[in-house]
Amino acid sequence: MYTFLHRIASAFYNEYQSDIRHFTFVFPNRRAGLFFQKYLSELIDKPVFSPEIITVNDCFFNASTRRASDRTAELFRLYRIYRQVSKSEETFDAFVFWGEMLLADFNDVDKSRVDVAQLFTNVKELKEIDMMADYISDDQKAAIEHFWQHFLPKIESKTKKEFIAIWKIMWPLYSEFCSELLSENLATEGMIFREVVDRLVSNDEPEYFAERKFVFVGFNALNKSEKMLFEELQKRGKADFYWDYEADELRDPDNQASLFFRENIRRFPSQFSIGSEKLQLKDKSFELIAVPSSVGQTKEVYNLLSELYPDQSSEKDWIKTAVVLPDESLLVPLLHSLPVNIRNINVTMGFPLKAAPVSGLLENIFELQRRSNSRGQFYHITVSNILNHQYVSMLCKNEAQHILQEMIDTNAFYVDESIFAGNDLLKTIFTLKKSPGDFMSYLIGVLGKLNVAWQRISEHTGKYRMECDFLYQYYTILNRMNDVMKNAGELEMSLETLTRLIRQLVSGITIPFEGEPLNGLQVMGMLETRGLDFENLIICSFNEGVFPKKSTANSFIPNNLRRAFELPTADYHDAISAYNFYR
Repeated sequence: MYTFLHRIASAFYNEYQSDIRHFTFVFPNRRAGLFFQKYLSELIDKPVFSPEIITVNDCFFNASTRRASDRTAELFRLYRIYRQVSKSEETFDAFVFWGEMLLADFNDVDKSRVDVAQLFTNVKELKEIDMMADYISDDQKAAIEHFWQHFLPKIESKTKKEFIAIWKIMWPLYSEFCSELLSENLATEGMIFREVVDRLVSNDEPEYFAERKFVFVGFNALNKSEKMLFEELQKRGKADFYWDYEADELRDPDNQASLFFRENIRRFPSQFSIGSEKLQLKDKSFELIAVPSSVGQTKEVYNLLSELYPDQSSEKDWIKTAVVLPDESLLVPLLHSLPVNIRNINVTMGFPLKAAPVSGLLENIFELQRRSNSRGQFYHITVSNILNHQYVSMLCKNEAQHILQEMIDTNAFYVDESIFAGNDLLKTIFTLKKSPGDFMSYLIGVLGKLNVAWQRISEHTGKYRMECDFLYQYYTILNRMNDVMKNAGELEMSLETLTRLIRQLVSGITIPFEGEPLNGLQVMGMLETRGLDFENLIICSFNEGVFPKKSTANSFIPNNLRRAFELPTADYHDAISAYNFYR
């Protein structure tokens, strides 16, 4: 049985031979591109240049003249512009939550190529909808009427006034925000998508597209910018398309997984017929296993892999098997639970920094500062948690044990700073900070000392390289955030808001694992399975709310208006999850 990617590689190599180097193959993720290269190399019996292999985001970014802006810097910039446009005295603490919502909405409207001025028109009263009749469709008009009927009660309410006040400034806020970024040659991801498509539509073709032919492989849900990119390149004879809709469930109109199937096949047909190789679901073997705990699941994975690859077996082709983790927090317990005879493991999902020990230590430090009393003393439970943390206890073992014993002997409920004066690291950690600026410098100082100390331990023992990487990554993130805050100028911000920003920034960071990507057992997240085929598939955390995840995203744009202006809705995200599962 030849896989989807293998058949595409075979079709193009049989047709073009060494001239395949002139093509650029575009995939939903990098993992699919690597497997495509593997299959292509198996077909080639002489040296040839590899075709360019990229993701669709790379395609847009390579064609753009703009640099991508930093998301944290965007939030501080948006707050400053909001203060200017609204003449409001709102604090950054109050703004930060819905500022994130605004940035996400701005990104959505750009990728969906919505007429932003029209969307954010100040519809203060229902009668204004009649004045819009010349430039909105009947469906849009009905959706807007439905929304405002619910939001505009007969009696003028405080909620109504507040919403209208924000809605009224959305267009000038968006306009000024984009203008500032463009003046500095910066852009959000959505702005880059819009810019590239605008240039193609106006026949100002970016140089990146000039001499290239593109093959788009394994896509499903496309935003408006991606659709128009495909169309414009198709018109120029520079694009070919291959869709992974081979299972009957992905073509069944009654199955949510097929939501995008018909439109994609109709609008973007394939040049070559690559055939279809599939087994019906009734011909496949499924086993559902109930396990009462998350860690217990990883122990069950050990049993399953031991059955597939027993110690005495000569079967070593582990690449045929994938372990999929919708819940990324299972990665560490899984890595500790794999059979020892499986020597090659390829982790493609990366390790989430928020699950690393350094994040646990920082959470304790946040709590340390938050729960200090008016006399500047620290709460005993938080102190114990920090002293017992592996990053601290290994460096200050004797001092930490002595302090913990003294706390027990004196029955201390709160602990004074002076008790830590004898150790430089502990003295640095157990220092009270109140202002956000001081707190950032304090955190950077703590991580700097820990990083230097653990690097020495690693060099001396040859161990703990991963712990050093975690510390370095967190240290780098805080330095970057500190620079952004300095550039933003003076802001009124509480420590609680600052810690929330740090958590938010860290939540999107993963530590990549290096190794041979096409050798061994494959461990990956659900989105990384797109375009790939395996003989054995083990999916953990197959529970409601984990897979699929709840797709309720906060937004200023109500669902009715999202539908009217063809922005992503919950149904759109549910269809993506359904496709990923059935595929």
